[in-house]
Amino acid sequence: MKRWKLITLAVVVGAQALQPDRSSQHHDPAADLITIAKPSAQVEHLLRIACYDCHSDSTRYPWYSYFTPVNFWQQDHINEGRDRLNFSAWRDYSAKRLAKNLKKIKREIAQGDMPLPSYTWMHGDARLSDEDRKMLIKFFDGPER
Repeated sequence: MKRWKLITLAVVVGAQALQPDRSSQHHDPAADLITIAKPSAQVEHLLRIACYDCHSDSTRYPWYSYFTPVNFWQQDHINEGRDRLNFSAWRDYSAKRLAKNLKKIKREIAQGDMPLPSYTWMHGDARLSDEDRKMLIKFFDGPER
């Protein structure tokens, strides 16, 4: 029985050498939503803690994101989030795509679908109050977005 425990331990420890590609495309800071829209400090804070980890090239990686297999699951989730919406490339979206994104962003915030419960479970600061949701929706209703 001890042999299986040692083998299992060796596999788990060895797997930690496998890490996903965490690089993101180099982005122009001038293309970022926050740079373009210049939101209030409170809205910027909400965007950074509730949206930017998955929907920008400015992901903050917590300590647990370096452990296999969590690291691969998390990076896949981040890559999917960036593919769907990337605030770091806001300026590069067409007017049609921006309109579609804005509609979806507001709907998902209002319905409580974003940020994802799986994200807020580990990032308690990203839990949005009703007031936070209203503030973000108002921001995304603004003419400069």
